[in-house]
Amino acid sequence: KLILLCTLALLTLIGKAQNVSYQLADIVSESNGEVTFNLHVFCNSKNELNKSACLAGIRCIMFNGIPKTKFAKPLLNEGEKSLIDNHPGYFSNLYNDRFDHYVKECIMLSKYKKSGVGKGTLFQVTVRVFDLRKDLEKNNIKKTLQGNMTPD
Repeated sequence: KLILLCTLALLTLIGKAQNVSYQLADIVSESNGEVTFNLHVFCNSKNELNKSACLAGIRCIMFNGIPKTKFAKPLLNEGEKSLIDNHPGYFSNLYNDRFDHYVKECIMLSKYKKSGVGKGTLFQVTVRVFDLRKDLEKNNIKKTLQGNMTPD
């Protein structure tokens, strides 16, 4: 029973990160393994808004990529749900405890708007993409380039 309860609690925490939607607005800058971009975050909880924006920035890099930058391709080729199913401990830890290691800056640019049609809060987020990629590789979530190469 304890294992079942722990599993349900873990999936609930991960689910909260997935329930927040976001939309990339525009690219601000990129340099030294970091990218700064604006995105609209659609969140129903004002108390969770800043964390949700940080997580949305990380999820955008991992699963969507940032067009017109060297990070145009997503860091991960698999979908978020299948990766979370295969690595629940890693994503629970990332989404609940370690996300702020990879978000250099998260600034609210507009007033909070409760989610609804066409309503989102604008944020500027800077993500340390190279550091995030290294962590994904170290934890075997993302394969390194060498790991994908086959011998002649």
